[in-house]
Amino acid sequence: MRFFQSFHIFFLFLVFLTGCVERFPFSEIPSGGNPPAAETTYVEVSRPWSGYNQPRAIHLGYDELLYVADYGNDRVVMLNVAGQVLGTRAFLHPVALAQDSRLDLLVGAEMVVSTGDTIGAIFRLHIVRDRQGNIYGHEQFGTVPVETVWTERSRPQRRFPGITVLPNNQYLAVRNGPDNSSFVDPDARVLLFTRGDTLITPLGDLVTRAGSGITDINYPTNISSFPGRRDFILTQSSEGVSYGAVWMVYSLSPEFEGWLPKFDPSRPGEANIDFVRQSRFRRAEAVAFDRRRGDIFIVDSELDSVVKFDSRGRFRRESFGNRLATTGEFPGGFSRPQGAAFREKTLYIVDAGDNVIRLFRLSSDLN
Repeated sequence: MRFFQSFHIFFLFLVFLTGCVERFPFSEIPSGGNPPAAETTYVEVSRPWSGYNQPRAIHLGYDELLYVADYGNDRVVMLNVAGQVLGTRAFLHPVALAQDSRLDLLVGAEMVVSTGDTIGAIFRLHIVRDRQGNIYGHEQFGTVPVETVWTERSRPQRRFPGITVLPNNQYLAVRNGPDNSSFVDPDARVLLFTRGDTLITPLGDLVTRAGSGITDINYPTNISSFPGRRDFILTQSSEGVSYGAVWMVYSLSPEFEGWLPKFDPSRPGEANIDFVRQSRFRRAEAVAFDRRRGDIFIVDSELDSVVKFDSRGRFRRESFGNRLATTGEFPGGFSRPQGAAFREKTLYIVDAGDNVIRLFRLSSDLN
């Protein structure tokens, strides 16, 4: 097995918006080759898990099981951490997954309505207990009750590509679509729901518009909350905006309740923080957290890369990919990676273009 080697850092300068903005130096992301003996890198630790068709998301649940949104096969797959499939459940084009502490699974997918339109929807899958108190087992995953908890039938082009559950079982859902012309109700929003699936409010802490502000959102792709906290990271396409990942921190005081950006380049001393470097991402799609180390992984499907930051927003050299995430034993780089999960030193990456789930560990953690 061969390890990844860092290329020399170079910089690309492109005109962005109305001035020159420094583009992300893609060679900062280590790629193939044999690293120096002392360098820590991510290496692939098993053969990729196959049998998927355009998988879009992977989620590690409270039940310590993995769930995969198998978009092209119109199903959600339940599997253990060794990759053994335990069950499947049919959903039309699933793209988003989250689980609350009751072990209910929330799924962002699609449905066909009586008009013939295919619309976006959020579903609740009662894996263990339904609202009437009926008890089920994980072995019944394919037949347990499903509720359609949110649709917007008057706007059939809207989709829900990201869902994340907060500590009190409230949850946030990302909504996107092709029309952001409305000031009152644009397609691109983050919606806050009660634990009972009632819409509380679209978050006003993020502004729907093309622009260079840290909280500007234009085409969001996903959302992930920090374990046990109300803080979250929203990912998005960089088209029309400067920041492909927005880190928001929950704030509660007598004067304010809501979310504020963790880092803001307009604040003194924060312009040079790696996390808020303009144009670092092209299409950030997913986030995973290493709870023990405090590290953050962000998957970029257009750069075919996994970019890693520490808890202070500093870029980590263990980042890898850039179309060359490969080892001698398991050849082949990423092709449109779109999902990520982390458990006990293992990083799970959804490699959508290759229709597989891939597993990585730091070289220093192999023993």
